[in-house]
Amino acid sequence: MPTYRDLALPGRGEVWRELRGLRSGVQGPASGDFERRSVFVASLEQAQQFTEAAAAAGPATRPVQIFYALSQFGRAISAASNVNGGAEWRLKGHGIRTEKLDASNGLASVGVIPSAKGSLSGVAQALGVPSFDAGTELTLGSLWPLIPETQAVPLPGGGPVGALSATVTNILSEGMENWARLQLLPIASEVRVQAQRHSAALDAFLCHYPTLQGHRSEEFAQTPAVAWGVGQDSLAILVPAVGARPMTEQALTTSYRGQSDRFVFPAVGSMVGPVHPLLVWWAVLFGLSILARYEPEHWAAIIDIDKSMEANAVEHLLDHAVAVVPHLALLAIQEASRP
Repeated sequence: MPTYRDLALPGRGEVWRELRGLRSGVQGPASGDFERRSVFVASLEQAQQFTEAAAAAGPATRPVQIFYALSQFGRAISAASNVNGGAEWRLKGHGIRTEKLDASNGLASVGVIPSAKGSLSGVAQALGVPSFDAGTELTLGSLWPLIPETQAVPLPGGGPVGALSATVTNILSEGMENWARLQLLPIASEVRVQAQRHSAALDAFLCHYPTLQGHRSEEFAQTPAVAWGVGQDSLAILVPAVGARPMTEQALTTSYRGQSDRFVFPAVGSMVGPVHPLLVWWAVLFGLSILARYEPEHWAAIIDIDKSMEANAVEHLLDHAVAVVPHLALLAIQEASRP
């Protein structure tokens, strides 16, 4: 059943209408540089055809097609970027690899290894955001919860640290101090249980989120610093405010699929800031595409809806991917090309 969030987001047709409009109306370097413009236009055309092929395909091949769509979107983002100059804007390679691919212990245990060079780090540079640590393996189980759409149907074996829907409900003031009341959800049940037993467990969990550093642990202005929601999967905390509510919300949260669609994302590895969601999609879809291409018998077992406990989560993510990936790419192009 559609949620209020679903109803507020643009449909696939609206997203593609805007993307096609960019092919003659993009700002930034791709608007005037002939070579960049050629790459930008051709990449968007291939991205659309790959996405349409993915939408028409089943889960057996959909990961391959939607990952290649994302790869072409990455080339368009870099070609349009005001940051990537010289020869840096022309991306080569996926920028991520696998080693000893093995899904016998579950899809969540499958690892991907980002590289120092290649398209993944090139897209991060084009957007001016931190990339993953090169050479450090990331499991799909740790990355999966960082995609907001997976909250409804989580992957078995996925970790407790995920993307949290975030809303600043009010700003509290006392003397010279201003604090924001931030509502977060969903909080994994294991985190809540541990936090209710030991307060340090909550601090350890929140430390994964750079924008939540400095949260209060004691009452402030007759308001509890930490309050669990009625459904027990939401949490309200106090964090330092940086101004009025809109300014504070922008500082504490990340716009995902629109300015009103805001989440708190964790850092991954040595990142000093939150991970960009487009990079998470890149890593996850790459891992799935490699399994589908090079381990077809294992992939067939994973997506067997009659026998596999992982199949529903995979189908759910891939169903959303054909709509979310183009939308994130549209927003990334607009962000990268903005003067």
